[in-house]
Order: sequence, then C-alpha cells, then structure tokens
Amino acid sequence: MKTKKDKLDIPQKLGLLCIFSVFLDKAIRGGGLPFDFYYYYPIFLIFLISLPVKGIAIVMPPRWFNIGLLVIILSGVLVTAYKGILGFELIKQVFGILFTAITYYNVIRVFKFDASRIFNYYLVLAFWVALHGVIDNLLHIGGIHLTKALPDGPFQYREYGIMGEPFYLAMAITPAIVYYTCYFKRTWHTAKFKYLVLLACYLVTYSSTAVMGIGLAAFFSLYINDFFNLRRNRIIFAPLFLAPVALLVYYLIENVDLINKRYNDTTSLFLSPEIDVKEAGKSNSSTFALYSNYVIARDSFLDNPLFGSGLGSHPLIYEKTFLKYFPPDYLKGYGAQNQQDANSRFIRLMSETGLVGLLLFLSAVWMFFAPKATIINESTRNLGAINYAIFVYIVLGLIRNGNYINVGFFLFFFLYYVTYKLLTFKKGQASSRRVAQVSGVNRLARV
Repeated sequence: MKTKKDKLDIPQKLGLLCIFSVFLDKAIRGGGLPFDFYYYYPIFLIFLISLPVKGIAIVMPPRWFNIGLLVIILSGVLVTAYKGILGFELIKQVFGILFTAITYYNVIRVFKFDASRIFNYYLVLAFWVALHGVIDNLLHIGGIHLTKALPDGPFQYREYGIMGEPFYLAMAITPAIVYYTCYFKRTWHTAKFKYLVLLACYLVTYSSTAVMGIGLAAFFSLYINDFFNLRRNRIIFAPLFLAPVALLVYYLIENVDLINKRYNDTTSLFLSPEIDVKEAGKSNSSTFALYSNYVIARDSFLDNPLFGSGLGSHPLIYEKTFLKYFPPDYLKGYGAQNQQDANSRFIRLMSETGLVGLLLFLSAVWMFFAPKATIINESTRNLGAINYAIFVYIVLGLIRNGNYINVGFFLFFFLYYVTYKLLTFKKGQASSRRVAQVSGVNRLARV
C-alpha cells in the first residue's frame, strides 16, 4: 500500500519526467532553428508552468551558483564585446544554462530536497535504459537492427540505446555504476541482475569513458568502505579487490581495438612536449576531436588567461584557429569535430572562461565533495555514495564532455551540492546530541 509520501502530485510527476531527461540527449538541429532544440525542453517548460499553477513559487538556484554564473556571464560579455564577437552564441549558452539550472533545482525542491529519493528514481530509470541497450545490442549481434547499428568488429556493436551516441549512454549510467559498486556486497545480494545489466550496457558502449568509470567506481567503493583507512587495517586487502578491476581495465585496453586505439593515440599526443600535427592526423576521430580542441583552447587561454575568450565563443575561435595549426584536408577527413563543445568541459572552460571560470567550477566541485568524516551511519553512507557517484560523473565530464547542460548535468550538480549539505547538517546534529549527552552527564556528576 502506497503511503502519502509515495504518491506524486502533478509537479512531482512532471519532475519525474525531468529526471528522465538525463537520457534524452537528442536535439533537433538545423531546420531554420538558431539553436539546438533538445527534446526535453517542452517537458521543462510544462514543469515550470505547473509550479505557479499549483501555487508553488519558482525559485532561483543557491546564491553561490548565481554569483559565480553572473561573474562568468559579465566577463564573457565584456571579452566578446572587446573582440567584436558578442552575439547569439553567448545568448544561447546563457539561456541554456539558466533554463536547465532553474528547472533542475526546482525539481529537487518539489521533492523536498530528498536526494536519496530523487537518486532512487534515477536508478530505476537507468536500469530500464540499460536493459533496453543490452537487448538492442544482442539483437544487433543476431542481425536484427531495430536501431542504427554501429559495428566495430565481427561481433561488436557500439551501443547507444535511446541516446544520441555511445559516449552519452556511458555518461548517463555512470552514477548508477559507481553507486551500486560502492554498495557492492549489498548489490550482489539484492540487486545483482540490475548491476550486471548496467555493467553489460556500460561495457558495450566500448567507450574509454566507461573504462575510466569502472576504475574510479572500484576506487570509491574501497574508499567509502574504509579500505584506505590505516586505523581499520583493511588497506592490506585493497590490492586484492583492485587487482581484478585493474586486470579488466588492462584487458579492455589491450583487446578491444577501439579502446586500445583511443588510449594509445590520446596518451602519445598529450604526452608529447610539442604540438604534433602529423601524429594528430593519424589518430582516431575521437582523439583528434579532443586534441584539436585542446590546441585551439590553449591559444584562447594564452591570449586571455584570466577570462578566456568569453562564454559561447569556442565555436567561433575554432573556425578562426583550426587552419593555423592543421591543414585543410584534415577538415575534410575529420570534419569540425566537436567544435561546439570542445569535447571536454575542462578544455571548454579553459577556452571560454579562463582561470576565473575554471577556479569557480573546480572550487565548487572540491568544496562539495563529501568528507569521509561526515559518513557516520547508514543514512549518511547512502548520501556519501550518491555524492561520490556524482563526483565521478563530474570528473569524466571534465575530461570528455564539453556540453554545459546535457545528460542531466545540473540535476547531478545540484544533487552533489545537496548531498554535501545534508551530510554536514546530519553530522552537526549528531555532534549536538553528543554535546548534550556529555553536558547532561556532567550536570548529573555535579549533583
């Protein structure tokens, strides 16, 4: 029987659809539209309209976020105006960030900032999306192509499920993978099938992001379970748990051609002390996208290290700078790979916002990382696992996803903040109770 808490009102039902938007990364592009019209925009709009209709005020995100974003926007306006490139690209980014950030923050609010409940909804949706991906991949192997096939070898098909590309599918289910791995013992007893489905879907994306995600999931599983705590003497067992994961990662890198090529191409290019145009031309398209955007972003950063080239300017800088380093035939061979989002959030922030934007973002990520000392019972352990799961998602996005808003970024970002606040609040409550108990004992002792 459903309790009153379990019953969803209209704003919460629409909020649930907003949570599902994590998996709706596709957009209508071109066709006369001056911006990418994501499929979830109408859902967001209806959700926001439903709030005042139901007597609920629409609120802005936290002050720290608003101030940081205002600094980035104002500096972007000044820099792009000075460079003569102030225009729709900046307006487009500001609109997308504000619209998605306000929507997702109000989604969290209509669920009364219950981070565990919201994340549980996400876990359910992630499982069904992953199950679809696994079934779809098996059908591809069997020669039945209900979705577009992305073959990569005789029995390998890169899976993207209901999403736009395999990388986005891997990003979308990363928090679920990390969360279930943090609770590996419990997961294996109570949610084994869900975990294996998610892991299988993760692997058949054949994404280097998934390989990194598996390694980080294992690390945080050991971290939250005190295997790096010298006082608990568990650290001697850590290598036993890390060894199978290390072997799996090594196997994937060495035996899956797509992952192997990306790993080798990326490491050789980025470890080179100089820009290697010739080697870049031999690399795979994904590595070339990352490397070419890095080279262009580096120029933008060096030109104005404090504020960068301005919010939304990277595509414009890309067009002007590409031919400075790469021959025209590279554009024919690779196309303007990921020029809109720089292929990496770190690279894009470096390019468009400079040190100011990078430090603001990285400071928030560091500040809201849940301290291990706040995890004092099962309730806080759950919040800690969510916090660490989202941290891995943020790190992977910094490396390989330059889009500011897609794959539910602000939903996870604000949940990351809320879990931190809840953990510090619960620790404060526990400390207050201990102080009260000690004070009571002392008063009794004085009687």
